[in-house]
Amino acid sequence: MRKYKTTTAYKDESRLFYLALSCFVVVLSLYMYFVSSSVLNVVMRKEVDSHIAEVVTVISDLEATYIEMQHDVSSDIATHRGFVMAEKKIFIDRTTDTLSLLQN
Repeated sequence: MRKYKTTTAYKDESRLFYLALSCFVVVLSLYMYFVSSSVLNVVMRKEVDSHIAEVVTVISDLEATYIEMQHDVSSDIATHRGFVMAEKKIFIDRTTDTLSLLQN
């Protein structure tokens, strides 16, 4: 009895098919990873933008409060020293330019 060794005639094509299939699976998984990563980054960016808007609102409220308190303090100090609010305000209007000469 003779034993014959059987070989597949399409051994190289079979290897190429499995190589192409494995490359396809790797590329597909990388695509899914990058798409999910970009979606996650967009969602996080929207959350950060809303948080920044909230913080800016709080900061502007604090600045307004600070300005009001600073104005109250300066008015209180001025009235303590005897100053009063001006009834009639005078504004200076500069209509024409004048030339002044200084002699030593």
